[in-house]
Formats: sequence, structure tokens, C-alpha cells
Amino acid sequence: MTDIDRTDIDRTDINRPEGEWDGLAPHTSLVIACYRVGPYLPAFLRSLDEQVAAHAGYELIFVIDGCPEDSEEVVRAWMPTTDYAVRVVTKENGGVASARNTGLAWARGTWVSHPDPDDRLDPRYLLEIEQARERFPDETMYVGRAILTSPDGSTIGHTLDARYVGAPSSVVDLHREPRKIHTLGGVAFFRHDVIVRHGLRFDEQILQSSDTDMIGHFLLCNGARYVLVPGAEYFYLRRADASSIVSKHSGNMSRYASLFGISHRGMLDRAGDECPPWLANLLLYFVFMLFRRNRRVNTPVDLASEEQLALIRERLTENLRQIGAANIQGFDVFAVPLEMRFAWLAAVEEVTSSPVERLRWHPERGAWRAAVYGSASDFPELQVVVGDAEVLETRSRGIEFLGKTWLYQLVLLVRMERGDEVGLASTDPRFTLDLDGTILKAGAVDERAGRRPPIDVKPAAPKAGPATTTAASPAPTPAPGSAPRPAAARWRRLARAVTGSARTAVPPQAGVPAGPAATRGETWVFVTGDDADASPSQSELLYEYVREQVSDVEVRFVTEAGSEAESRLRRADVGCVTAGSPEHAALLRRADLLVTSRMSRRAHTPLPGQGIPREWRVALLPAGGVGRLLHRDSWASQADLITVSSAIELVRAGGPYGNQAYLPSEVALTGLPSHDRLEELRAPAEHIVVLPGWRADTLRPSDPASAGRAVDEFRALPFVAAWRQLLESAELAALATREGRRVRLVLPSGVGPEVFSPPPGVEVVPQDDLLAALASAAVLVTDYSSARALDLAYLGRPTVYLQVDREAVLGAPDSARSRAAGFETSGFGPVVTSPEEAQRAVADVLGALPDLYAERIDRAFAYRDGKARDRILAALRG
Repeated sequence: MTDIDRTDIDRTDINRPEGEWDGLAPHTSLVIACYRVGPYLPAFLRSLDEQVAAHAGYELIFVIDGCPEDSEEVVRAWMPTTDYAVRVVTKENGGVASARNTGLAWARGTWVSHPDPDDRLDPRYLLEIEQARERFPDETMYVGRAILTSPDGSTIGHTLDARYVGAPSSVVDLHREPRKIHTLGGVAFFRHDVIVRHGLRFDEQILQSSDTDMIGHFLLCNGARYVLVPGAEYFYLRRADASSIVSKHSGNMSRYASLFGISHRGMLDRAGDECPPWLANLLLYFVFMLFRRNRRVNTPVDLASEEQLALIRERLTENLRQIGAANIQGFDVFAVPLEMRFAWLAAVEEVTSSPVERLRWHPERGAWRAAVYGSASDFPELQVVVGDAEVLETRSRGIEFLGKTWLYQLVLLVRMERGDEVGLASTDPRFTLDLDGTILKAGAVDERAGRRPPIDVKPAAPKAGPATTTAASPAPTPAPGSAPRPAAARWRRLARAVTGSARTAVPPQAGVPAGPAATRGETWVFVTGDDADASPSQSELLYEYVREQVSDVEVRFVTEAGSEAESRLRRADVGCVTAGSPEHAALLRRADLLVTSRMSRRAHTPLPGQGIPREWRVALLPAGGVGRLLHRDSWASQADLITVSSAIELVRAGGPYGNQAYLPSEVALTGLPSHDRLEELRAPAEHIVVLPGWRADTLRPSDPASAGRAVDEFRALPFVAAWRQLLESAELAALATREGRRVRLVLPSGVGPEVFSPPPGVEVVPQDDLLAALASAAVLVTDYSSARALDLAYLGRPTVYLQVDREAVLGAPDSARSRAAGFETSGFGPVVTSPEEAQRAVADVLGALPDLYAERIDRAFAYRDGKARDRILAALRG
């Protein structure tokens, strides 16, 4: 037995008499850690019994790690029925690393492996490994093929699976083939004596990926070699827990502190002064996964506290410096976005040179969008030195990861012929451009830098299993080859002008960029976005207006079949085009403009695979305004025009200091179509409107997966229970009666009144009447609906935010999401955490609105004149 502490063991049992057990000499020990795997064990055990390899050469060690369910019972019931030698060890819960170490202490085989009991093995899995050991007897590590499978049985492609495609069993020398890294521990077989000789064990301080840590240390001890065995197929199940109406997400950011600070640091220390390229690839694989996740809109990174993120950044930065710039430049397992690669490089050394990355073509302006990267925000002037071109506009923005700006990107708009080769040069020798300053796509940059194409990801093929406003005049055209300096002063003056008072008249052209003029016969396509279930969406409101006011443009609305938007439009006797239909394809081939309330794939590449390149402009009407985290939405940055309602948004989206990718000419200070509708519907402030939200990670009763669920399951959700308590409050009812008000409830889309069970005195408002309900509201009670709070603020009225689960939704008080939401710092009313507080807050703001909230409401908008659609139309037409 390995010398590992076994004091936490409660009991161990075997399925053979002790004398017979002691006489066994297994060549392989399978250590199987069990925790909450009861439902998956029967399939796993069956796959063990179906192995065609001789069972006599194996011992199975099941470690029951303090299981609160029936995993132990399932294993014990199976033990007498199998011809394998089986040991069951029960212990207090200590985590998967602890359980595997316990199993290693009992292992007697020359070889050890640790498959997961929620997966299953191909019948030839063990035999294929045995045959590979016979063919390559001097090797000390063998790796089977992990085939990722979804709960429905379909396979999922993953990057590292490319090693196996069409490959025979073969020795991998990572010093020669550093891209062939391995990360999945369940399919690895290790020589037990190597583990013992080097004192290796699963690190119990690591919250996740302790198996990858073991692999890394083992490879550092055995000369970085393993045998690849493609025929040994292991079906790795990606779980989907359908037992709960709330999704389970792996959002524990503290695991990255242990991953970088303990696991990766330990491997780097074992490697010594020089980090080998294969180890750099292994470590950067996980760094890439985190950074890629951080680029998404909804990411656990945004829930983490600044203290957590600071520790992760500190440990990661130390590791990146040890990995080194050369290894970072050489990492090509994935197609790493240049902004990400340069962020890593900026952690190692000052970035004073950069390629010029070609981002996307703007057909209406005959220009390429491009970017360069540097450690300083103040970039030198860039001039055209090769080709007939002109730098039209620039803007510097910060590139943020893990709550910090790592480096800066200079975004350029370069007028040129689409297929021309154009080169730029810096006017300051302290900052230079790589690759002769040629404007290149990221793939071409990688190729010229010597990086190979990224590993192809393919699913495995297993054997089984109208304008009334004048637009702003264009900025003076810069001289050919010159780049204008950031207009920070102009943005600051504009911000002061429009934030002095929301009632102050602002020149109509302020913030409305001059764009390309629409020509007679243009086709404009409207689609919905995130607010597709809202009543109605920003796109619909503008569509109605354009149809009435514009006669020289063909306007069509595209909706998803069966969507709320389709139903609303058809009820209004408005024809619409079904998304994905032949009519939709024909429409896109002649489209000049697409208007959406969320920039998504449907706006950028509506019909992938049909050979319809994007030649249309895209206007984005964000329903909830431009938030601090909008730069995370990679699709949103693809818009050619974005409308905003306030000077704060104007500066945030196109000013010189934010993280957004828009150029100043692409941001229009207009207001939103819903504001005009509210102006038309404006009524005396009378009622208390209650607008509960629904959590993104929670099923709705209308979802197909909710079929058969009792309404009590939904009523028991903490946030639903809190809203029901508020609606049933005698104090709220008495307040409404005393002041002659009604309490009006607007239900979340897809949720019926039975879930919130409003009492008789509460009026349920249909979704179609939402804006009318807001127009007569004296106060809004919602939770996290910034869009609807913004609507009510437009009318000059407050919101009470009832947030009983704010930590689950917003994360830590100083998290990026909490700071971006800004309910306490920029909200239009008090934030409370209980129904009792909400009832008192409603009474308080109806009695006398505190100056703090009144001033925020007053300053929130540049315009309150009912002409937002006119300004948007002016911006669209240019």
C-alpha cells in the first residue's frame, strides 16, 4: 500500500475471502471515487462487466466519499454479482482528490487509473490499453480516447480529440510534439512505481482539475512521454441535472486561485527555470478557457469579488512571467484572439509593438475596421505608407479581463479598396508595427508569426453509443494618411452640456452621427432581440413609426415562428416574415439595413451556410441602455450604429475612456422608441406597479422541460415567495386604499398568475398593456429590470428594487455585475432585500421622493420630448 494517511476511513470491505484476496496479483488497479453518482452507477458498472479483457487481472477500489445518497448501496449490491476483485472503502467527505488518494493507498496493481463512475467504457477499453502496453512495454503512461457525450447520447467535439482522428496507437514525445497535451485524468493509466518513487499524489488543496495536476507532475517526472491509444474509447458524460428547475452552474471562481496558485505554480516549480513548451501549452489551455469565458455576457467572473479576482490575477501574472513571452507567442492549440494573446504578453513585458489586425469590412463607408495593441492608452499617430488609403477615425479603449484593464486597443477605420494591401507606420519610434504594418486578418497574423492552424474540433465518431432633426455635420476629413487624435475634450463638453439638467434644451444634432445617406429603394429589415417577449420591443415600436412616416424605404419585420412578437404583429394585422424561410433569404439578399434590439447571430449571420454575406448596416437599439459590461457581448460590437439615451451612455459607448468598441461616429444620442410611446401614453401618476423578474437560470412554467411540474415547485422559489408575500401584504393593500391607488401586477413572460397567486385586490395586467401600466404608475416595484426602471424614470417617477437574492444574481457587493448594475449608486429609488422593507420604501417614496433619487431621475435623459424616433430615423438615414 502507498504511504498515504487513511485516518478518515470508516470501513473497508472486499468481495473475496481474505486469504484468496491476499493471493491475488492484479496488474491494474482502477480507483473509482464516488459522490452523488447513484443514478449513473448502473450504466458504469454494466460497462465494466462488459469488458472483453480478462477480469482477473484487475482490482476495483470504490471510495465512497461521504455520499449523502445511494452510491454505496448500488456498489455493494453489485459486488457479489461480478467476477472482478472489488474493495469498497467508505470515508468522510473530503473531495475527489482525497478519495483518489485513499484509493491509491490500497492499490496493488502495477498500473493505476481512476475512471469516473458517471461515465462508461467501451467493451474493448481495457483490452486496448493492455495491447498498447504489450506493444510499448517501456512506457509509463497510456491514454485512452475520451469521447464527450451529451445526455441525449450525441457526441460533442473537443479540441484535444483531434489527436485520435485516424491515428494508431503511438508514443507521444511532448518535447517533439508539444501541442499533443493531455488533460483528462479518467482515461490515463500510470505506472504505480513512478507515482511512489516521486511521491506524487492528487493535490487536495486544488478545488478542481486535480487529475490534470497529477498528469502534469507525472509527465514532468517521466520525460514527458505517453502512449496514445485511440481504440480505447471512454464515454465522458456531460451531465444535465433535470431534477431541478434551477440550473446548476460551475461558477466558483475561487477554484482558479487554487488552480493558478497551487497546481500551475507547482508544475512550474517542478519544471525549474525553463518552462518547456508542452507545459506552457498545458497551462495556457486553462488560461484560455477562463479568458474565453470572461469574454461572454454572463460569466461567473462578473460575480466574483475584487479580492478574489485580485488574487487570481496576481497568481496568474506570476505564472505568465514564468511561462515566458516566447511560449505565449507560440501557443497555437486554439485560435487565440489577438487581444487575449497581447493581454498575456502585457503581463510579462511592456507591449510596444503590434501587428495591425483587420477586424471587419464596412461596405457603406468603403473602409476596414482595424486594431493595434499596446500597454499605453496614448497611441502615436499612425500613417498610411503603403497603398491608397486614409485613416478616417480612431479610438483607444481598454481591454479588460478578470476585472482589470490588461492593455489597450487602438481601433481604426481605414478607407481603402476592399482587396488592397495597405501598410501603416507609427510616427513614434518607441511604438512600432509588426509585419510591415500590413493590415491583416488574425489568421494571417498567426501564419506570418509561425503559428500553425488551430486544432480542428470535430465531434467524435464512436463505435457506439421620419427625421425632424438635423444630423450632426461630419467631422473635418483628415489629411490622407493621418489619424485624428482622440476627441476627449469634445466628449467632456458634450457630457457637461447634456447632464446639467435633463430639462435643458439640447441642440437636436448633438450626438447624432452623420452616416451614409439612404438611397431611394432601400430595404430595411427589423428583428427583435433580448426584449422579444416585451410588449412591445424597441424594434417593433420603431418599425410601426417607420411604416407610417417613410414612403421611400421597403420595411419588413422578421420574427421567429411562434414567438410573442409574431403574435403581437399578427394581432395588429401586420405581416411579418418567418425567420429562416425562403422569403427571409430573399429579403436579406437585398437588405441595406437591419434594426435590432440585440446584436446577435440572427443579425450578423441570419442564415449561416446559405452563402448570404453581410452587406447590410446594423443599427442596435439596446432596450436597457448601454451597460458597463456591454463590451463583453462580442456580437454587440458588430453593430454599425448604436442609440443611447443619456450623456453617460454616450461617453461610455463612444468616449475615449470606456471598454466599448464603438467609434464616436457610431453612437447616436437619440433616446428610445419606448420613450416616445410612454410620452404618448403619459397619464397621472396613480398606481403601484409590481413587475417581478424571472431568473435566467430558472425554468419557466411555459418551458417544455417544466411539463408535469406542480405549481408549488415554482411558488417555493425564494424570489417568487418574496413577491407573493409583498402582494399579500396587508400594509401594501392599506396604503393603496388610503391613497386611492391600485396595485397592478405585470407577470413575467411565460408565467401565469397561479404562480404568484395575487389576492383579489391586485389587478393582473396583460403583457400587451405593460407600457400603458407604466404610463400611469406612481412607483414601480421590480427587482433587476433596469430597462423598465429606465422607462419609469423617463416619466420622472421612482422605482423600488426588491432584491431578495442579490448575491446569487449580482454576486459579491463589489463584483463587476454589482458595479455595472449600479442600483445603489445610480438607481432611481431605494434598494431593499425583504418584502417588509419594500412596502415601507413604497410608502416613503410616494410620500416624498428623496432629493438623491429625484436628481438622478432628472439627469437621466438628454431628451424628454417624444421625438426619439425622429432622431433615430435621422441617424439611420444620415
